[in-house]
Amino acid sequence: MILLSTFENEMEAQLLASQLREAGIDHKIEENKADGFQLFVFEDDVEEAKEILEARASSDDDYLVDLGGDDLDLDEFADE
Repeated sequence: MILLSTFENEMEAQLLASQLREAGIDHKIEENKADGFQLFVFEDDVEEAKEILEARASSDDDYLVDLGGDDLDLDEFADE
């Protein structure tokens, strides 16, 4: 099996595993104390699994918000 990705927590690994399972891709998750949770797939499935991983990463970007802008006024959120 080939290492597809490493995750800091099991939930992130399980979310991708769910998508791989839906696509019919066999996988294995192993906990590595030093690196977190590693997700492996068979060599024949690597390309399709990478596409799913990349699509997931780009859809996650849709939820990112830039909070570092100079125009941010936190006073508007203060309790009156």
